Amino acid sequence: MVSLEAKSAYMAPLLESPMPRFFVDILYDEPGLQPPKLQLADSNSLACNVLCFVRDADELPCRELYQQLQGRKPNKESEWIYNDYLVFSLVCAVKKFTLPSEWIRQLLALRASQDEEKKRLNATLGNILAGNLNNREDYHQVSLVYQMLTGEQVPDETRLNKMFNFLWRHPFPFFTSPFLNLISLKALELAFNRKGLLNPEQFFAAEQFTERFLHRTRSLASLVVTVLVLGLVLSLAIATVRYPTNGWVKLGLLLTSAFGVDVLASFSGLRDKLRDMATKALRRAFGYSPPTSSSTKSEK
Repeated sequence: MVSLEAKSAYMAPLLESPMPRFFVDILYDEPGLQPPKLQLADSNSLACNVLCFVRDADELPCRELYQQLQGRKPNKESEWIYNDYLVFSLVCAVKKFTLPSEWIRQLLALRASQDEEKKRLNATLGNILAGNLNNREDYHQVSLVYQMLTGEQVPDETRLNKMFNFLWRHPFPFFTSPFLNLISLKALELAFNRKGLLNPEQFFAAEQFTERFLHRTRSLASLVVTVLVLGLVLSLAIATVRYPTNGWVKLGLLLTSAFGVDVLASFSGLRDKLRDMATKALRRAFGYSPPTSSSTKSEK
């Protein structure tokens, strides 16, 4: 099955870059995935290797690599500390293998920012280090994916529902950060699985079918009603010519005028009312029930 993120026009160019592509393969457990050759000067290479250590529960080489990194003395101008993939992977490793956390906490302090996304991401990573996986102000999708990678499951239905509702209501991309977008897509899938719902692929297919069904039933009802009304108008016209003094014909003409039906111009008032009635009848006949009143706009 083609993964959800691969279907996005936004994600296609992003996934041409090695680091996001590798991160996605880790999140979706791509079989046979191997990290690139470890290069200490390359933050993406570090991130890929640490993620594989976490995935494979390979503690010894991860501990040795982390000890080497602890010898670094970064400052705010150190570019590598702003690599979200690397910092996230290190947080996962520190928690999974119970490594010393002071050094990674210092990195998070150096990453301090006034940008709301970056600020909340840093706060989320800090709370994960502290063992607080359900802080109300965090990006719960980051915590959720962390739990998946490390096997530390601390479910919280309230936080899960809040995250799910936020992401589902907002257009994609959800954030300016590619890292947060990738994590959010995976978190949506995890939420679907946890709730026992359709997976995102199936849900989107169902949504597309529903949209086509609603459109086609309305079009069919419109056609049926138009034919019936035109047939009525034509019948009255013929009857008026052939039976001008007939009482039933006169009554028909009177009712037609009352509903605003005009042979040459608009009979939209009656037609629209009949079309709405016919549409509802068709949908009920096919077993369709609108989920909420707020969805009626989309049905039209």
